[in-house]
Amino acid sequence: MSEFDYNPEDMEMVMQLVEQYEQSVKAERVPFFDQEDYERIIEYYEESGRFENALEVAEQALSQYPYSAILLLKKAQVMFEMKQIDTALELLDKAAIFDNSEVGIYLLRAEIYTFQSRYKEAIDLLESLLETAEADDLPDVYLQLCDVYEDWEKYYEVYDCLVACLRLDPSNEEALNRFNYCVEITERFEDCIPVHKQLIDTDPYNYLAWYNLGCAYRGLGRYMDAIDAFEYVQAIQEEIDYVFQDIAELYYKLEEYDKALSVIKDLCDIFEADDEIYLLQGKCHEGKGDLKMARYCYRKAAHDNPGLSEAYFRIGETYKQEGMWEQAYKAFQKASDLEKQHYDFCLAMAEAALEIGETDVAIDACETAIDIFVNRHEAYFILAKLMAASGETATARQIIEKGLEIAKSTIELEYAMCALDFMENHWKEGEQQLRQLVLTDFDAHVALFDFDESLHTHPVVMNILAEQN
Repeated sequence: MSEFDYNPEDMEMVMQLVEQYEQSVKAERVPFFDQEDYERIIEYYEESGRFENALEVAEQALSQYPYSAILLLKKAQVMFEMKQIDTALELLDKAAIFDNSEVGIYLLRAEIYTFQSRYKEAIDLLESLLETAEADDLPDVYLQLCDVYEDWEKYYEVYDCLVACLRLDPSNEEALNRFNYCVEITERFEDCIPVHKQLIDTDPYNYLAWYNLGCAYRGLGRYMDAIDAFEYVQAIQEEIDYVFQDIAELYYKLEEYDKALSVIKDLCDIFEADDEIYLLQGKCHEGKGDLKMARYCYRKAAHDNPGLSEAYFRIGETYKQEGMWEQAYKAFQKASDLEKQHYDFCLAMAEAALEIGETDVAIDACETAIDIFVNRHEAYFILAKLMAASGETATARQIIEKGLEIAKSTIELEYAMCALDFMENHWKEGEQQLRQLVLTDFDAHVALFDFDESLHTHPVVMNILAEQN
């Protein structure tokens, strides 16, 4: 609830005030300042998290200005920060007696009600305030309503309040900055496009409106429109690093890897690259098929952030593409060590472990993956494949049956069961099931060979597949 926007010169002045105050206290002299100076000193201590000092200043200020609603409000804010809720509410009651037109009293009361989960009371209070507050205060009221609805997890109402705020104050940075999160939660990408186009029509240099417009296009999958909007942001406000990353990521999604890398180069010419940029750079090189350069970038990302599990995972994926399973296994193991409850990492570990003969590790990884996402088919498939390869076809069949009962997508598991029939020499059952499966989803038949490579040369299998081509 700061009333002061500090530039460097203002901050220097505030520091001088704080120093004067602290010298007075140290010398055991009674300090005396103008009311606004007291407000600044209180805010400084608040923003520094020194609430005891802020309370001390507020009490000293009130001893000199006992009828000040603003100072009572400041003290109430400090008491709220210190979780002395009843005292804060009493101070607000007292402040309202001296000046019942001070909007901050009602905003803080609504904030306290929100903290207490008294959402309906907070909403009623703020909606009444919308009818009585001065026009200049209305954007703050709408933003406080956003706080209440967001805490209440009513994001559609948050959206409506943000739109109302921006109609009154089209350049309100807090509202513009909060918009994307709300839109992503509600998926109101289409709705927010005309809102931001209108803001841009009013002020073509509103870079935050351009940015939100780009994010809306991205949410709708309109990547080129999003890139155009983000490029307007760059033209207006050059020193924003995340816009470069947004554009590069969109080019990556469009598989325009050279363009993405060009944007990354431009970013690195202006800003210092971080682990996320190195990771994206690696993905672009991987997309181009330059696996060695991709690994180099991923290692730079991991060096920059040793806890970045995805970097190790991607290193493993590049080795996997080259059939270098020992190296892939080590990289996947590192990723899994950093993030044990990650489904894709567990699957990758299981697959690599299976390839290098680490059967126990593969089993453990599959079981962990099933625990994480019981309704996904991949771990059942790999675990059954592992058991079948070990000659435990009965166990493999039980695993597939369990997956068929639980998994949302089952076509791969049905092909695995078909492969198991051929492995167990149940020719008639296998042939009958395969004929049905290729009619249902022919493209998924690759799962048959993934489960058992020897079926590539099985005459019955190859004849049935040939009939469908």
